[in-house]
Amino acid sequence: MKNKSMDKYERAQKKVKEIKGFYSHLIWFVIINVIVLVIRYRMYDFFSLEFEAKGENFIHWLDLNLIISPAIWAVGLLIHGLYVFKYKATFFDRWEQQQIDKYMEEDNDAGYR
Repeated sequence: MKNKSMDKYERAQKKVKEIKGFYSHLIWFVIINVIVLVIRYRMYDFFSLEFEAKGENFIHWLDLNLIISPAIWAVGLLIHGLYVFKYKATFFDRWEQQQIDKYMEEDNDAGYR
């Protein structure tokens, strides 16, 4: 019996560590991308003359890199979240079943048999 409770404890502990890891990942995603966006807009103001000399293609290249990097990271974050919260997806199944039960009970109460 003690073995079963330890297994449950270890599984719960592992799940909590996974959730903490996901939230840590999410926090770093937000922090880094806010910093990147601030630097991007400040960099344009600071180096505006040099960017104009480099041409429009350089600015488009820079913008594209500043969009693609967070987008790829967001996909990784999404995959991480789906992995960590895979058991939470049953919420919709339970909600659907609750709604079915509710309407079946309403029909029974209304006299529809």
